[in-house]
Amino acid sequence: MRKSRSSPAGSASPRFLHEVRVRAMATDFVVLLPPDCGHQLDSALDALGLVPEIEARLSVYRIDSDVSRLNRAGGEPCEVHADVIEVLKRAAAVSQQTEGAFDITAGPLVDAWGFTTRSGRKPQADEIAAALAEVGWRQVAIDADRRRVRLGSPSARINFGAIGKGFAIDRVTADLLQRDVTDFLIHGGNSTIAARGSADPESDPDGGWLVGLQHPQLPKQRLGEIRLCDAAMSTSGPGKQFFHHRGKRYGHVIDPRTGMPAGDLESLTVVTAQATESDALATGLFVAGREAASAYAEAQGVALYGVAAKRRQGEVEVVLAGGAELRQIDRDG
Repeated sequence: MRKSRSSPAGSASPRFLHEVRVRAMATDFVVLLPPDCGHQLDSALDALGLVPEIEARLSVYRIDSDVSRLNRAGGEPCEVHADVIEVLKRAAAVSQQTEGAFDITAGPLVDAWGFTTRSGRKPQADEIAAALAEVGWRQVAIDADRRRVRLGSPSARINFGAIGKGFAIDRVTADLLQRDVTDFLIHGGNSTIAARGSADPESDPDGGWLVGLQHPQLPKQRLGEIRLCDAAMSTSGPGKQFFHHRGKRYGHVIDPRTGMPAGDLESLTVVTAQATESDALATGLFVAGREAASAYAEAQGVALYGVAAKRRQGEVEVVLAGGAELRQIDRDG
């Protein structure tokens, strides 16, 4: 962990946001505080201390984690931490909402396509069929009272890669609020963000935080800004994890219902009340595709920002649904 000062606050005077960060879950978790809140850096640092503890329970890359023990249990009941139970329940809710487009048991499909080892390959139909036989979110049996979980088959396994960061950010958010830190922004590698209060509570207490919507292939290019106020935002898409086979691009986000790489958008961003939900829902709706995702956003009132490719290489358009608003960037300001 370390403390630093960075990130211009956006005013004419040289004022800067305060920053605290910790490395966990293969990314940087960062808390930003307004310019006049430097006295809260220690509280932010303490709150971020929760993230490595959560990683130790949820990560499949930690051999001693609860999730790793569950995956090795061979289909037998396994006692786990309350955090694992909570994430499993939240994941199941999003799986149901997205009709199975979000699925924490999809790991065998990611393996079949070579993305686990970052060596993408197009598998044969029988390989996809074999992987699909091991996938299914309904096979995860949760006994919350006894804090036990059982997977439906000896070779089944779970992975919280598309929901764990959001859960950790929610926990840090709750801890900061308990410490009377009310104006802050948290992000985990920029793909999931939570904001409370304002970036400038003195002069604009209801202003929230302006967050850039990035171009999927050109990370330094912003397509617009989203005003995030007491809410969470997550983005899903293939990013740089894709490969080409016979002239077609295959991304790493796999549809657990078909076994094929998913998505007819370049990226999809959603805004919800909590980061656990936004993290999982962004993946599920990206898998569901532009039409189904937009219909869900309109029906549920979830702000959605889809980025779709246009004919010319590198050109994109932003698709808005669910009451989403995108602030245009003043290029001259």
